[in-house]
Amino acid sequence: MRALVYTLQRTLDVLDVEAPAPVEGEVLIKVERAGICGSDVQGVATRSPRRTPPLIMGHELVGQVVEAAAGRQDLVGRRVAVNPQVPCGVCLSCRSGSENVCQYRELVGGTRPGGFGELVAVPARCAHVVEDDLDTDVAVLAEPVATCIHAFRLSPLVFPGTVVVLGAGTIGMLAAIVARLNGAGRIVVSETSEERRSWAAPLADAVVEPGVLDQAVGAGADLVVDAVGADATRAASVSLLRPGGCALWLGMHDAEATIPAFDLVVREQSIRGSFAYTDADFARAVELLTEHPQAFRLPMRTCSLEEGAVVFDELVAGSTGGFVKASLAPAQ
Repeated sequence: MRALVYTLQRTLDVLDVEAPAPVEGEVLIKVERAGICGSDVQGVATRSPRRTPPLIMGHELVGQVVEAAAGRQDLVGRRVAVNPQVPCGVCLSCRSGSENVCQYRELVGGTRPGGFGELVAVPARCAHVVEDDLDTDVAVLAEPVATCIHAFRLSPLVFPGTVVVLGAGTIGMLAAIVARLNGAGRIVVSETSEERRSWAAPLADAVVEPGVLDQAVGAGADLVVDAVGADATRAASVSLLRPGGCALWLGMHDAEATIPAFDLVVREQSIRGSFAYTDADFARAVELLTEHPQAFRLPMRTCSLEEGAVVFDELVAGSTGGFVKASLAPAQ
């Protein structure tokens, strides 16, 4: 089969590779679409050990089950979105319902082959059935939407009045959409890029540059979602909060952060780190996409594997590309 491979030479090349064969408990999926995630781009750009070559990346994927090993024959022929998290199932985190922080988990497209190829084998438990009529550009967002659903589930505020989202990349825009669907009263998005601000405008009550964010927020936010993860945005996520407010940290750009700790204490504010999602979060993401497909329309670019290699290099170089989300169609 053909696949976009992150090689030992740290290049991204379209190669002919051996097709995977599902083992017991796995299904074989013909990949319809696979999203390029910012973590993949950052992994290549920084040569992160979280993406060790040779590797077929692609952990955001949707496709059709074409074969099943022992068990789950009922999935053959079904269209599915793949939860790429493969937890161990036996550690304390897994047994307590927090499999997303299992330290022994595998990741489809991270530690095992993913969706940047024509076929991929995954554990059957990872396959979530999606409706045949759900648009591919929407269905492929199940994984990042699950990330946002998990983050809001951690918030102590069920119906926050004012939600601020820092960054209008894929996660930031999806966080704004999920916040709206969760009943947020007012949504303010901060973004440096004029192009992305224009794309985010329909999703929020106000979309502003970071320099005027304080004025746009006013008396303080109930909830601030940091979808960037830079030192500056983490500090801003706390300083923008009202007393008793909560900052949700999703972005992972910088390893360290300097925050206004004194204010955090005397105002009884909280910070919650949020990583990935549980299988229940992923199932809810599929439901939400099915219930509100029009709400999740983002400016997207669909590429062949060859085009994807070029786009990936552009993203590694820092280009915004004129789209919010790029995805690969391996059969294209």
